[in-house]
Amino acid sequence: MKKIILYAVLIIAAIGLLTNMDYFLNMIVNSLIFLIVLGAVIYGVYYFFVLTPSQRKYRKALRKSKRKYKQKNRR
Repeated sequence: MKKIILYAVLIIAAIGLLTNMDYFLNMIVNSLIFLIVLGAVIYGVYYFFVLTPSQRKYRKALRKSKRKYKQKNRR
C-alpha cells in the first residue's frame, strides 16, 4: 500500500513539473531576449552618440583589416 501511495505522489509530482517547465522555460527565453535587446540598444547608443565619426571609421577599418588578415592566415 505504501509503494502505491509513493508512486502516485511521484507521478503527480512529475506531471506538475512537466506542466510548469513550459512556464519556466518561457521566462528564461523572455529574459534572454530582453538582455540581448537591451545590450543592442546600449551598444547602439554608445556607437552612434558616444563615438566620434573618426573613431567609427577607425573601428570599421580595424574590423576589415582583422578579417583580411584572418583569411590570409588560414591559407
